[in-house]
Amino acid sequence: MPVSRRRVSYTDTEGISHAVEVEAETLFEAVALAVVEFRNGRITSDTPGPMTEFCVIVLRKPIEQKIRFKRVQEWAQPSTKGGPETAKRERLSVKAKTDPWEWSAAMRNTCEAA
Repeated sequence: MPVSRRRVSYTDTEGISHAVEVEAETLFEAVALAVVEFRNGRITSDTPGPMTEFCVIVLRKPIEQKIRFKRVQEWAQPSTKGGPETAKRERLSVKAKTDPWEWSAAMRNTCEAA
């Protein structure tokens, strides 16, 4: 398994969440490296013990795309080309005509929220 960036977190007995990012090949290696970081960090005296439950998230490089709504509207127009995209376009065009609020909410640019 390739080395990947992972976020390892746990919640201590006081209900405070702690997280650290590590480079690891496996789940076990990630938790072991994180425990070392938690103990060396001395941020809390409530370091992980044998019954501590960890959450490990593999962090991937994000892919961000931007597109103007006008382009989406143009794409959604009926096409004589056919193909697998035609059914999607027809379904979205019907949705846009029946519920424009839902259409715009579904197509809203999420880049700003990220």
